[in-house]
Amino acid sequence: MSLRTTLLLMTLAAGLYAGVLPLYLFFRVRAAALALGEGTAAIVALQDDLARRNDALDHAASMVRHLVESRTRPAADTVDTIRHFVTAGGARSDARAYATVPLPLRVALARAEDAMTRLGSALAEEVTLFERGRWDDVTRRVRPLDSLAQVVDQQMLAEGQLARRDLLARQQALQLAASEVLRDTILWLVLGALCVPVAVSLIRRRMWRPLADLEAGLARVADGDLTTAVAVPGSDELARLAQHFNEMTRVLRDRAEEQGRFAAAGELLAGVAHEVNNPLMAIAAHAENRVADPAIAEEQRSEMQQILRQARRAAKLLRGLLRFVRATEREVGRVNLNDVVRSAMDLVSYRFGVDEIVVGGRLDPNLLPVQGDAIKLEQVIVNLLSNAIDALRGIKPPRQLAVDTWFEDGRVSVGVTDNGRGVSPDVLARLFRPFATTKGRRGTGLGLYISRQVAREAGGDLILDSTRGLGAGARFVLSLPVAAPTPPEPAEAAPDAGAAPAGGRHRVVESLAGLSVLIVDDEEAVRRPMARFLGRRGAKVDEAPDGAEALARLSAQDPDVILVDLRMPRMSGVELYEQLEETRPELAARVMFLSGDISQLSEPGNTPVARERVLVKPLELGELERRILDFVRGGGAGG
Repeated sequence: MSLRTTLLLMTLAAGLYAGVLPLYLFFRVRAAALALGEGTAAIVALQDDLARRNDALDHAASMVRHLVESRTRPAADTVDTIRHFVTAGGARSDARAYATVPLPLRVALARAEDAMTRLGSALAEEVTLFERGRWDDVTRRVRPLDSLAQVVDQQMLAEGQLARRDLLARQQALQLAASEVLRDTILWLVLGALCVPVAVSLIRRRMWRPLADLEAGLARVADGDLTTAVAVPGSDELARLAQHFNEMTRVLRDRAEEQGRFAAAGELLAGVAHEVNNPLMAIAAHAENRVADPAIAEEQRSEMQQILRQARRAAKLLRGLLRFVRATEREVGRVNLNDVVRSAMDLVSYRFGVDEIVVGGRLDPNLLPVQGDAIKLEQVIVNLLSNAIDALRGIKPPRQLAVDTWFEDGRVSVGVTDNGRGVSPDVLARLFRPFATTKGRRGTGLGLYISRQVAREAGGDLILDSTRGLGAGARFVLSLPVAAPTPPEPAEAAPDAGAAPAGGRHRVVESLAGLSVLIVDDEEAVRRPMARFLGRRGAKVDEAPDGAEALARLSAQDPDVILVDLRMPRMSGVELYEQLEETRPELAARVMFLSGDISQLSEPGNTPVARERVLVKPLELGELERRILDFVRGGGAGG
């Protein structure tokens, strides 16, 4: 039985229990009370009427006796008075009043009335004899009158006794009904009291215990225990809720394991990025130095350029992967969605050839910027592209994927279209819900949900184009509002020709000539090509394999720029920077960080570092020169 049905039956039973007792009391006591009330009213009315008639006849009889004893002829008004009393005593009661009294009392009342009638007739005859002057007849009939009066009194006495016994019987019936009602009420309440434990046990078993188990399970889940499972009692609504809870915790557990693997993969990729970026930078730096050598043969120069291009391609892919899996803080700025699309396509481009996918579409060259987080928007595009690629793998070639950007009605949009089977109607209703996936255990079911949340946080939306029917492929559209125009910066006044820069810290530097640079990196294959290039560009370069050696060298020199790798043995770059901040802050201001993984700088407790002081490996040597010059011109080097 379902929980709703159980609650409904319990409510009906409670209502029936509460309603039966008042109805029983009403009908059980009502009959006896009405019988007592109606019988009492009728008996009292009849007795009052008989008493009135008896009094009238007694007055008439008294007056007749007085006239007989005085032997005086009665006056006319006296005769009228006697007739009036006789007439009043002879008026019979309403026959309808007799219908409500019991038969024995009715018989006694009828006898009393008959006796009064005979007495009244005898008194009427006496009055007639008075009027005719027949005193002997009047005197002779006095004694029969007295006998009739005694008969009336006897009948009245008998009728009164019967009336009292009838009223007592009715009262006893009412008292008996009240006693029975009290007994039945006590029994009914006892029955209700016996049903209360049964109802409480039923509610406890069907509701309280399952709800308590669910509450305890939710508390354990809130504490981080995703292995929690609750019992499934029966098949009612709470049982189904328990099933959904267990399914939810299973999904959360699976997703947590996947997220844990993703996080571990991110940490592993960060470490691998550092180890891979170092040889990539060494390869690129050696190739770039060889390309710049005028004595190299043309065939070798071409081979070095090919090596340099492939190293840069690998570095770009690795940076994109690292940026994609690394959890970073939200950085909102002006973003060109064309650049976001290109970066996202670079990350998944390897799958286009493997899955025989033809990529098309048009990127609007005049696209206006939007306001958002470039990395999160890149993740949205990567998710849409990955979903499209997965959908295309389910059909035979030709497989076509189109990515378009356009501007319309104040919004910038990106459309990702494929010619796959499309979205089935049963998935369409839950497409953007959490944990909704058609990929089985390969999918998290969070991609589209998180992508839509990212779009809405940026003031836009992510939708499925519903105009395409089933079998015509799918088209997802990401739309964002155009960024507000940037206000023009106020023009700065030109400094005097001979004036020094503000603060005396900035330097006018045209090249690396004369600058002293200390390179701190444990990888000699990375350190030496950079030192050779910077030396060839005119800088005075010194090298140190770790932070401890760098501190020793800094005690004897005062370089303009200190290039520090983050991950090194004995003393890392972060530790070296902290040591310089404490002992020689003027040198700490000249530090530029160089690493394949800069996530250490954002860890809690580390000193925030400006972005212009961070160089990400692998770095082209020409870019290294430009960044050093910008750093020196901006006042980061000693002067």
